[in-house]
Amino acid sequence: MTLIPVRPFVSAVVLATLTALAGCDTRTQNPMMQTIPTDAEKWQDKLGDTLEQLSEEDRQLLSRYMLRMRLSDAYEKGAVPRITIGRALEQQRKYEALHPDNPTGKKSPVTTAVQPDNYPITLLPAKTSENDSLNNVKLSFVLSNEGQTAVKSFKGTLMLRYPAFKKPKPVVIPFTLFDPPMSPKQSRKMEADVSITDINVMKAIQNPQNIEIEITNGAMVLEDGREIVFK
Repeated sequence: MTLIPVRPFVSAVVLATLTALAGCDTRTQNPMMQTIPTDAEKWQDKLGDTLEQLSEEDRQLLSRYMLRMRLSDAYEKGAVPRITIGRALEQQRKYEALHPDNPTGKKSPVTTAVQPDNYPITLLPAKTSENDSLNNVKLSFVLSNEGQTAVKSFKGTLMLRYPAFKKPKPVVIPFTLFDPPMSPKQSRKMEADVSITDINVMKAIQNPQNIEIEITNGAMVLEDGREIVFK
């Protein structure tokens, strides 16, 4: 009896299967096809590796889209739309073409839920080295007084939020005395020394226009003796 060899046939089947699987992997690894979770709290966990596959321009564009979604009424109502990264980038480009001066839909440079609109805080670009894994960096913030009374002092903890961060970055602002007191329509600088190990944080503070800043706790003393407590 003559035996018929079957090994080439099996190999061909295995090869075809591996080829098909490889094709599937290629499609699933396409960052533009990755779906953005509707739960904003899961964005970093689900998209951390995918963000690294995007160009710097697309990463910044996607970050502005995510921030715009977090500031939208849809986020407050828990109805952030399910969408792919490619579609989100397309929508953000169209939005920025219509709103070039407000690409994230911000009503204020600060989070209105935790601090008044009349004391916005912004972060100035930091000078750092991207080659360092551990950096002690001096961050400079600008506090603006858009209220009606001069500000004498400020101290507190700021929370820096950005979609690419693994978790929000807290920054402690030590007691800062403004001498003379900061009059309405004026701005003053506040500084803090921080240690940064996350490369995504390092990149963001060098170009911080899309970082969301909120005061999680602190106190501001006005010239008339009143104290505004943040918590």
